[in-house]
Amino acid sequence: MTVFPAFLAASLPEHPTFLGNLQYQITGLLVVLFTLGLLSLIVSAIGKVFIALDRRRMPGTAPSLPAATPAATSPGGSIPSPLFAVIAAAVSTALGDRRIMIHGVQVADPRENLAWGIEGRRSIYAGKNLR
Repeated sequence: MTVFPAFLAASLPEHPTFLGNLQYQITGLLVVLFTLGLLSLIVSAIGKVFIALDRRRMPGTAPSLPAATPAATSPGGSIPSPLFAVIAAAVSTALGDRRIMIHGVQVADPRENLAWGIEGRRSIYAGKNLR
C-alpha cells in the first residue's frame, strides 16, 4: 500500500530534477503558510464575534463600583506607588467585582520566613531517589 494516492503518484516523475524538487518544496511550503494564515483569520474572526456578543450581553464597559485610589506609598512606606497600584489591580482582578480595601502591603524579609524555601526543597528532593 502506498502513502500517496494513485493520482498524486502518477503526476510525479520517476527521476525529478533539482528544480522540480525545489518547486515541489516551495509549493508545499506555500500551501502550509496559506493554510496557517487562513486558520489565523478564522480564529481572529471567531474572537471578534465573541467580543461583540459579550458587549451586546453586558452594556457598559466598566463596572459601576468606584475605583479606589491608592496612597502615594504603602502604609509602611517601603513599596513605591506604581507597585502598590499593580498589587491593588491584581487583587481587584482576582476577586472580581467585589468592593475591596487594601489596608497594607509589606515586603517579605527572606531572613525571617524560610518556610517556603524549605518546603520547596523538600518537595523537590521527595521526588528523587536518593541512596
